[in-house]
Amino acid sequence: MNVSIWILGFALSLLLPTGVFAQAKIPLIEATNEKAFIRDGDQVNLAWKLDPAAKPDVYYVNIPTKKSKVKITTDQGSLTFYTEPGKTYPFLVRLNKKDTCFVEIAAKLPPELPQISMHSAESDTVSFPFELRGSKLYFQGRINKKNVNVQFDLGAGTSVVNRNFSEKLGLKFSHHTIVSNTSGINKERTSIGNILNIGNAEWVGVPLTEVGNMRSDEDLIIGNGFFRDRVIEIDYDTKQLVVYNNLPDKIKQYRKLPVFYEQNRPKFKARLTHNGKRYNFWFLFDTGRDGTMLLGEDFTGIDDHWRALQPLTVINGKKIVRLDADIAGFSFKDLVTNAADPAKPNGRPSLFGNQILSHFNVILDNINGHIYLKLNQRVNEPFFDYNSYLKEIEKSKVNK
Repeated sequence: MNVSIWILGFALSLLLPTGVFAQAKIPLIEATNEKAFIRDGDQVNLAWKLDPAAKPDVYYVNIPTKKSKVKITTDQGSLTFYTEPGKTYPFLVRLNKKDTCFVEIAAKLPPELPQISMHSAESDTVSFPFELRGSKLYFQGRINKKNVNVQFDLGAGTSVVNRNFSEKLGLKFSHHTIVSNTSGINKERTSIGNILNIGNAEWVGVPLTEVGNMRSDEDLIIGNGFFRDRVIEIDYDTKQLVVYNNLPDKIKQYRKLPVFYEQNRPKFKARLTHNGKRYNFWFLFDTGRDGTMLLGEDFTGIDDHWRALQPLTVINGKKIVRLDADIAGFSFKDLVTNAADPAKPNGRPSLFGNQILSHFNVILDNINGHIYLKLNQRVNEPFFDYNSYLKEIEKSKVNK
């Protein structure tokens, strides 16, 4: 399951007194509407809603340990900042000549991310086992000293708890979060300040948002936000997740790819071939999806992609297409997936799921923004391809 969470607006830092902005000459740009755009480095280009009530409204640099070029653009002008790790860059946007928006670019991680403590004989690593159910990863853990099944989902924007299990955990709900998932867009209860233990790792200050679209054997889902200041390894051969403070030497055996993050979720570039045409695109690395992939309107809505996709069939307005994919130099032939109609957007990003991704052992360097992939012993594990599609079609004919 791919859980995508959008919190209205962007994360806020602690309120700063207005005087902080007045101590020095602060850059100012004008705007006549609340829509703005932020470009961070070469890949991140996102919409930003100007909010005069936030003091300040903070944008956190995508990879804060690296220098970056961050540009904010309104309908009336733009500002560019060359960021350095650990520093902040305040500026003002005057909205409609009357409202002042206090905005800050922060080259650091958001303070609300859960903080990890690693209790291990090895000072810089900790590891714990996982099991595969289908192609999803699960840990045995404890939340506030109560046993839980934890799904690890790199495609999850935040941590969530199964609505059917939250009462048994005795969670106290004091906040709300706007959640967009397969149940639609809803305002859901959020519990903060929890403690999560998995193996010899402990996280404090864990928020858990209650959702109703989880499987009965899934108590919690956690994502990459729990590891944004660490390096993590997913080893499918040994079924171990390892957390490092620094890159291990074994990366020399892996293929290195750049990543960037959407709500802490890593995205990587892969190549598709369809109907004789090649496409290079950035995809969500979604270990929580028990499937091959999907093409969202972020792909189908650009250039001539939607028209160029030749469908095997069309189901509920989505094109079912056949294509090849190349990831880290390894080809996956005859994938069958669905493509979203850009005229009917649902906000789902293009992604690869764990039917494909679990063929690789993975080292994700959240510190420097790279992912390292190496084929593992699951290299011959089946995935949904054209032959599988034909079998499903034949079954449907028999059942009619």
